[in-house]
Amino acid sequence: MRLPKHIGIIPDGNRRWAKGQGMDKSEGYGHGISPGMSLYRMCRELGIGEMSFYGFTTDNTKRPSAQRQAFTRACVAAVEELAKEDASLLVLGNTKSPMFPHELLPFTARHDFGKGGMKINFLVNYSWEWDLG
Repeated sequence: MRLPKHIGIIPDGNRRWAKGQGMDKSEGYGHGISPGMSLYRMCRELGIGEMSFYGFTTDNTKRPSAQRQAFTRACVAAVEELAKEDASLLVLGNTKSPMFPHELLPFTARHDFGKGGMKINFLVNYSWEWDLG
């Protein structure tokens, strides 16, 4: 079996999952970190060379404040968790926007953590217009 060299992850369904658990929609985002980390470790063990995590788009920032704050906290926590792993980590997004989490600014240049290895791209506050521009 031939494995892909790059995998993209779009965390989706956190709000629906939270609602199904009887929680507020904003409570679902933090619960997505552990499965995301498990997936990262699985891909690393399989020898996948690169992963991209799509955290949130500029359109997502139009959601209610509680949700916006929750997914921002979840993205910061996820990047902090990935920085504890053997990875080459880079955060991408519109850093000029007030919606870009200031905690992630130090990660906007690629850094190797641990032994380095798999490239991790983590997108926050991104849009197709930003990407193409």
